[in-house]
Amino acid sequence: MAVITKEDEATNRAGKHRRGPSTLAIVTSVVAVGLFAAAAFAWTQHLSDDGEAVAASVYFNGASVEDMSPAQVRSMVALDADARRSEPMTIQYPDGSLQVPIGVLGFSYDVDATVASILDARRTGSVFSQLWDWLTIPFSDSEVEATWAYDEEAALAFLAAQPVLTPRAPVEPAITNVNSDSLYIIPGEIGTTVDIEDVASQLGGINYLAPPPAIQANQMDVFPAVTDFEAEDVASRMNDLSAGGVEISVLGQLRSIPANALRTAMVFTASGETLEPSFNPELLQFAIEEAYSEPVREFRAPSMRVFDDEVILVTAGDAPAICCSQESAEWMGGQLLRGSTGPFGLAPRPVDDPLVQAWADGSQVVEKVSEFTTPHNCCESRVQNIQRFADIVRGMYILPGESVSLNEYVGPRTRDKGFVAAGAIRTGHLKLEVGGGVSQFATTIFNAAYFAGMDFDTYQSHSIYFSRYPFGREATISNPAPDLILNNTTDYPILVWTSYTDRSITVTMYSTKHIVVEELDQRV
Repeated sequence: MAVITKEDEATNRAGKHRRGPSTLAIVTSVVAVGLFAAAAFAWTQHLSDDGEAVAASVYFNGASVEDMSPAQVRSMVALDADARRSEPMTIQYPDGSLQVPIGVLGFSYDVDATVASILDARRTGSVFSQLWDWLTIPFSDSEVEATWAYDEEAALAFLAAQPVLTPRAPVEPAITNVNSDSLYIIPGEIGTTVDIEDVASQLGGINYLAPPPAIQANQMDVFPAVTDFEAEDVASRMNDLSAGGVEISVLGQLRSIPANALRTAMVFTASGETLEPSFNPELLQFAIEEAYSEPVREFRAPSMRVFDDEVILVTAGDAPAICCSQESAEWMGGQLLRGSTGPFGLAPRPVDDPLVQAWADGSQVVEKVSEFTTPHNCCESRVQNIQRFADIVRGMYILPGESVSLNEYVGPRTRDKGFVAAGAIRTGHLKLEVGGGVSQFATTIFNAAYFAGMDFDTYQSHSIYFSRYPFGREATISNPAPDLILNNTTDYPILVWTSYTDRSITVTMYSTKHIVVEELDQRV
């Protein structure tokens, strides 16, 4: 019989431990390696899909977007943005309601940011956090919400532009003098409006993702910026300032503008908490021109000479001056408002009509339009009077529409003016008087004017006919009557030029020829 020693037992135990692995251990190891390889492949695939497709178990608006491409995501988000922006928001106020798309109320849907959030879901953070998100995919969903923003200033701007939210604007007090000699106020009126700041604040607290709720808006009173008391104070100060009117002077001609005319030209504009006074330049200009209804400087005719039938301009004339420039009115208004009491010296302005300017510069007197000569005996005393009358009339300049009295133009015929005693017809009888015989000049200029196309406001034939004059086409003159008044009914100025010899007197008219005059018939 064999005897087993302690050494043999130890040897046997060592032999048991040296036996090969069991089948279960081998299978377990293979499965573990396979699972690890599969997990590694899936993780690698998850990482490689970053930016190319949406991760697994990602939802948007409650619907799965797993594996969607960026283009698909953008198309889906853009459609959602359009739909969300168009959702109606109702603002209820005491007098009604306003329904508008939420997109115009300061809300903005950021399509780019929303697309980025969907594509980045489960793919952001550290490697370990991303691994954890990936490992928990089977057990949890990732819901991505749209990216919204709210701009309260934009909402306020939109609400302020809605007329229905300001049913009655406040009316500022006004100052007027209609139907009154003094300025007085028209009281202001309280307005009403919706409290848009409260509405904008409520909009900022709504849930963008839920259907828009109705917003309840409150109505409040809006008071005028200027109080009636302040307006009364301004009206009182302006009444005091304009009391008594104001004096103005143009070229030494003093005139007055009454208080009511000044007050009518006043304008009051709400500025802060007061009414700022000013003058309407056109109305103040009108008040000034009312004071100067006539030109402040008459038309000054050009000085012209004639040499060999050529008209030569010596000195240009001046168009009439009137009162006053609008700059003058604005300046005077500013002085009044600063407390100055005048008198105010204002500058005239020339008439700016181009036609009147042409009359003044003589440019329309370019040619002879008529001429007439009458004969007389040499060396008689009446010849000196005729020639002296011609000297005074030479250079007479008659404007279109203007009438000229020869008696007024020449004045009384006196010895001091170079006239002498000569025969004159009085009540059908020949008498001796200073300036006698000048009727021949009247007949001569009458015929020159006739053939120039002019008319006669006043004329009278001689009481005795003289054969040296055209039958029925002649005129007499004496001081103070009868008179010969020429009327320039043509379209251009007429220059009257005279010349004479010892035995004749000639009157020539220069202008722009546009009328042909013919004598067709004579009757007794």
